[in-house]
Amino acid sequence: MKVKKKWLYAGIGAIILISIVAFVSMKKSAQPQDVLDINLAEHKDLALHIHPHLSIRILGQEHPIPAGIGISPNGMRVIHTHKPDGNLHVESPYPHLFYLQDFFTIWGKRFTGQCIFEYCADGNHTLKVYANGEESSLYGLVPLYDLDDIRIVYEETGGNRS
Repeated sequence: MKVKKKWLYAGIGAIILISIVAFVSMKKSAQPQDVLDINLAEHKDLALHIHPHLSIRILGQEHPIPAGIGISPNGMRVIHTHKPDGNLHVESPYPHLFYLQDFFTIWGKRFTGQCIFEYCADGNHTLKVYANGEESSLYGLVPLYDLDDIRIVYEETGGNRS
């Protein structure tokens, strides 16, 4: 009788363990490894929905940020644009802190602490980032918050930041 109880308890324990492992595996597979790989089908069930604004000025000229960045037939990436107005739509089903570099990763464009696109800081040019009017040394690590105004300015040394 004692042997039967041991096998019964062992069987119940094995079933519980298998159930836990299966649940954890399903939970992990439901979330992409990288939040930037998420494609949203619609604007529903979001844990995060913010709209920072980005402008890029290169040698005194505004560089447009196109509509449709991060939007494909597969859906919308967690950071995307609808119009060419600089408004970034940051939407995620999970709480997450996104950074300026995340937008450039989705866009597929170069942005580092030295370069924006093919324009790089050198002895004659500077690259600066402003977050809400304050110069930032974070570049791609500028966090994205709702209604932030982020400006990237590439200009000749000694140039005016306007």
